[in-house]
Amino acid sequence: MLRAFFVLLLTLLPSLALAAPAMGDRIAVLYFENKGNPELEPLKVGLTQMLTTDLTGTHNVDIVERTRLQEILDELELGHSSLVDPESAAKVGKLLQASHLVMGTYFELGGTLRIDARMVEVETTRIVHAKGVSGKTAQFADMEKELAGDLRTFLLARATADKAGGGAAGGTRGGGETPDPKGQAPADTVVAHDEDRVKAALAYSEGLIFMDGKDTARARESFQKAVAADPNLDAAKTQLAALDL
Repeated sequence: MLRAFFVLLLTLLPSLALAAPAMGDRIAVLYFENKGNPELEPLKVGLTQMLTTDLTGTHNVDIVERTRLQEILDELELGHSSLVDPESAAKVGKLLQASHLVMGTYFELGGTLRIDARMVEVETTRIVHAKGVSGKTAQFADMEKELAGDLRTFLLARATADKAGGGAAGGTRGGGETPDPKGQAPADTVVAHDEDRVKAALAYSEGLIFMDGKDTARARESFQKAVAADPNLDAAKTQLAALDL
């Protein structure tokens, strides 16, 4: 009787495999490494949160929440460390059950900020996609949007290629909507000065760090400072709204 059951199970396995839904990529955004101005160190947290938010909802892709990343780093006593060592990054990626990691560096020199991002396959540590953006430090939020748009486009192209049986999409562009960071703002939008936009991004990032430390009072103050400095920083508004729930 038992033998007959196993024979039946082996017979059904192929059809069961075909019926199983195809699994999409699971992406975790790690903290980028600051290789320049130490005053911009908190931006690593804000950048990760903003990229995570902007990538969420990408077709056939599961994005790991930044809070989950922080839980793993806290368990490993790594705080807000940037995981530049491939082995350490892969270890965290496996703990997050991620198939791919988004990681990279940023560097400021003379008021110009450069952000380099790469997507790495956890199992092989192979770089499957890379993108770099540059601009004034005050354009940090715009550069983040450009990076998110590029990553989303790559993921959508990859999913399309996989569906068509073409394998990974490599660096191919195409498919999906890429936000235009250089688009004109609505006429009634309050445009913050460059210096204020930097202050807003830093205050937002510091607010996230306070949230990680369970200090909601100081986190609220930081998010309020961010919105006061740049009323267009929706990420800070979202955090404030969440605190009011």
